[in-house]
Amino acid sequence: MQDKRVNISLTSGRSPRSLYKMMIPKVKDQEKFKDIQYYLFDDSPFNGEPYGGNWKEMQEIFFQEANIPEERIHITTLDNWETWDEEIKNAGGIDVMVIGLGYDGHFCGNCPRVTPLDSYTYCMKYADKQAENPSYGDRPNQPYSITMGPRSLMRVKHLVMIVNGDEKAEILKRMLDEPISEDNPSTILKLHPNLTIIADAEAAKYINLEDYKRI
Repeated sequence: MQDKRVNISLTSGRSPRSLYKMMIPKVKDQEKFKDIQYYLFDDSPFNGEPYGGNWKEMQEIFFQEANIPEERIHITTLDNWETWDEEIKNAGGIDVMVIGLGYDGHFCGNCPRVTPLDSYTYCMKYADKQAENPSYGDRPNQPYSITMGPRSLMRVKHLVMIVNGDEKAEILKRMLDEPISEDNPSTILKLHPNLTIIADAEAAKYINLEDYKRI
């Protein structure tokens, strides 16, 4: 609602879909939100195309229905990832970023044992991820994975993590309890100065809030 440019970073996936359903009628064709710029923090471009599955999914679940013009949507590509953090910094930084929590502790494209915890935006071969964890599946049409790294997220002014479902209960508990490690990249997010976790009852079933007043 601020009368200035506001930079928002959104995620695809299952976790935020209810949020987008609520947002669409509120932002669609609203002149008062014309200064909002949207950023996508990761993608795996298809061969011969500038964008990949993240771009496509966000178009389907939010941008198209909300009538967000393409010039207000920004995403990492093979051409801009090396200057991506500088571009965001020059645009005033990300005011709020919405992310999910992966079943194995990944966030954005930052995955166990392949993510340098001291990295800004980086690009790596998707085969390297797949070799480390075959559950990611083989993606011959998407040879590269680009994502904002942990240091990039530390620059975000307000980081919001949405966690829902019984299958996320164990990893949420591990994120909060385990020491920071590359085996569970989400543990690094505890260092963020302004992190909000929104979890439903199923995802939070192992959490005793009294234990986390220090966090």
